[in-house]
Amino acid sequence: MAFLFHGTIARMTRLFAALCLALLSLLSLAAHAADRPYIVANSGAAEEDEEQVWAVENWYRQAGRQKSFTIAPEYAFNPDNSLQAEFRRVLDRDKGNGHEIEIEFKHLFNRIARDGWGWGVVLALDTERPEGGPWTHAATSLSVPLTLQLDEASASLVHLNLGVAKPKDERRVFTGVIAAEREVWRRTSLFAELAREREGRLLHAGVRHWIKRERLALDVAWQRVRSDELRGSGVVLGLAWYDL
Repeated sequence: MAFLFHGTIARMTRLFAALCLALLSLLSLAAHAADRPYIVANSGAAEEDEEQVWAVENWYRQAGRQKSFTIAPEYAFNPDNSLQAEFRRVLDRDKGNGHEIEIEFKHLFNRIARDGWGWGVVLALDTERPEGGPWTHAATSLSVPLTLQLDEASASLVHLNLGVAKPKDERRVFTGVIAAEREVWRRTSLFAELAREREGRLLHAGVRHWIKRERLALDVAWQRVRSDELRGSGVVLGLAWYDL
């Protein structure tokens, strides 16, 4: 499933939003096996009951002079295979406005509920269109997500993503993400992720509140983006529906 800003960070603009705290200790988390509030580390082991269900995530992001709005529907064919599309509108005072679409296919090789850990492979294709211009292929990426369950109740998880991206007309770039989340009180969690993508680096942290547990979530977060073309911080706001 896969995130993205126009220019350097354009294609990192992904979906979920909700945060307010820097990266947490990775050994003291509390998270669900799916439905994660991350922008980049949103590919991981799925719950075993995720079969033939839809999810829709929406988020607004602001960093410096750039703003974006993303709608990201996802369909889980079965617990091992899912397909997600991200439709994004980018508003940038310096680089100009545009649209982006990312298609992401994820396949998992095992079940985290059974084995205590899960891993898989994610293939993502990015396209973009500057205001008034044609659609063009922006990048292709391949990554390996790994999720570790730290207790029998699936309450403590750590997420790692390692991969490689090939932007159009540029050299390959190795990418990596580490993320964690912790439930601090009933239906409310703190989360954070640190990512190195082909466009630059991202620190994203905040709070997620489940309006209806595992069905409807509200995210409020903060992000910092650092790249050759964009440097700035700002808010991330998200609303997500799951198991539709």
